[in-house]
Amino acid sequence: MVKGKGLAIFALIIGISGLGLGVYSLVIPPRQISGIQKTWFIYDSGVHFTNPTYTDIPINAIKINFTVKSGESVYGIFNTWATLVEIGEAAIIFNFALDGFVITSPVSPEVIFSSDHLAISGSVTLQMATDTILPGLHSITINIQGNFLNNAIEESTLLIQTYLP
Repeated sequence: MVKGKGLAIFALIIGISGLGLGVYSLVIPPRQISGIQKTWFIYDSGVHFTNPTYTDIPINAIKINFTVKSGESVYGIFNTWATLVEIGEAAIIFNFALDGFVITSPVSPEVIFSSDHLAISGSVTLQMATDTILPGLHSITINIQGNFLNNAIEESTLLIQTYLP
């Protein structure tokens, strides 16, 4: 009889402990691990001209739709090959556009690829990071603006990551 009573008490303690751990896991959510949570990437081999000039032109061929969860931050990096073929003070201005709106400093400063009376080509990289983005579905692309019709970009990549700081 004593053995049965001890076993019953032991089983009751195990049951209460299990119930306690179950309630604890429901009330206190598990701690999320910091680091990269999700990655999106797109590559576009197309050529995009700055036509019309002096106009923000969204490059929809490298548009990424992504989701941000509560507490996540967002990092983005854009790479492309830019060409200025006009002889003169030529330039292309690059900006990230989040949900259709240009992101400005300090989250993402613009990058200007320019030349003073020389036709040139070169690599351009633009980065952004923000921890002030609302949870939910978002879209991001690059806007370009140039002062000559034949300024162009090609071979573009865009990478977006959500992360927990």
